[in-house]
Amino acid sequence: MLKPIRIAIVLNGEEFLCQPVTMPFSLEGFPPIDLALYGAEPGGTAGLQINALQDLPVEAFDLVLDAQFLTAGLPDFSPDRVDNLITGPLARFLKGLVCQLQELRQKQEINAGIINRATDAIVTINEDHIIIGYNYGAEQMFGYTREEALGQDLNILIPPPYKEEHRDYVRRYVATGEARLIGKHARLTALRRDGREFPMSISFSVAEIRDNLYFTGIIRDITEYKEMEERVLQTERLAAVGRMAAGVAHEVRNPLSSIKGLALLLKGKFAPDSRESETANLLIQEVERMNRTVSELLSFARPAPLHVQEVLLRELLTDTLRLIASDTENSGIVTRLQMAEDLLPVAGDPDRLNQVFLNLLLNAVQSMAQGGELMASAQNNREEGTVVISIRDIGCGIARENLSQLFYPYFTTKTGGTGIGLAISQKIISDHKGTIRIDSALGQGTTVIVELPAFRGREDSVL
Repeated sequence: MLKPIRIAIVLNGEEFLCQPVTMPFSLEGFPPIDLALYGAEPGGTAGLQINALQDLPVEAFDLVLDAQFLTAGLPDFSPDRVDNLITGPLARFLKGLVCQLQELRQKQEINAGIINRATDAIVTINEDHIIIGYNYGAEQMFGYTREEALGQDLNILIPPPYKEEHRDYVRRYVATGEARLIGKHARLTALRRDGREFPMSISFSVAEIRDNLYFTGIIRDITEYKEMEERVLQTERLAAVGRMAAGVAHEVRNPLSSIKGLALLLKGKFAPDSRESETANLLIQEVERMNRTVSELLSFARPAPLHVQEVLLRELLTDTLRLIASDTENSGIVTRLQMAEDLLPVAGDPDRLNQVFLNLLLNAVQSMAQGGELMASAQNNREEGTVVISIRDIGCGIARENLSQLFYPYFTTKTGGTGIGLAISQKIISDHKGTIRIDSALGQGTTVIVELPAFRGREDSVL
């Protein structure tokens, strides 16, 4: 911290309007100023502390302002030995100037305090695209400290595709004054220090000060809002698909039953090894496959009510891994199960949760055609009162552009996949008041993270 400049003002009885406070002149590196008041009548009034004149240590201050030269009456005082004393009209002028300075400092401190402690990020750049203002909210949002960000090009906060585009926009505005986003709100993408991109809402403003332009953005991280927005849209889509599925299933199931009955009747009229019997068998198999699809549709449209109870995830996941043991062995996949020693039970329907985890584990196995490692883990999140289950593979991964569509009904990245499994899984987890999300990248494997509420007792009998 910079050493403060100490100033003493000697009063001669006239009204004093300057509040003696200690605060920095500027948050950008200027030294603070300490003011102290001394007078023949010490005391305190209106927030002012006036010290006794005889107690003034002249040598302890960088500057002493004494308009009436009252310090001359101090014992052992000799103006010849003091080089920090200003008297007469100049002292009166400087006293007024210092008072104005104090008022400016107070206003600047209030404004800077409001801006710097705002939870939204506030970033200001100059015409050269250099960051000259960066508050506490920006530190929390972007990961750079003020010391690291100030003086840097704004490009450190802009994702690669838009770096030059933003610089060109600033240049164009400086040259022409034509605004495209100034005074408006926009949704854009920003870049954290760790390289992660995130959605943001930003409002732009520009100020002209002494013929120089300064651009300010007030930024809000809308990651949670976007996720909530997506969940609402997903729920609406699922509801619409569910209504359609129920109608389709009703219309299709009865004709399928008739076709299967006729196929069985035809099969009975042919020799077991005949070509006609083989064709009838294929017809029956296809009808059964379509029936399974219809059953999935009905399960999606009208799921059975949950039978909620205390579920021990260690046992559930262990049993589910046993179900896929033959698949993992045949594919050369090593499975690992990692659980917290004090793992909390969750509130759920064990059959429906088993359906979810079986689907997720089989997806992981199918992504590792050349073998690999499959890790399932569960940890407590006591702060949120939940348990977090993670299923990670080192398989082929999923393209970034497909991640947002994975839970759409009938969207699939697998050959021969129906695209209904993840949609059903998401609905089951949502019915459990939980969340499910997927992190993946091509060639880098996939991690599915499920978060479920911990079991709280009888109050969890109905979710």
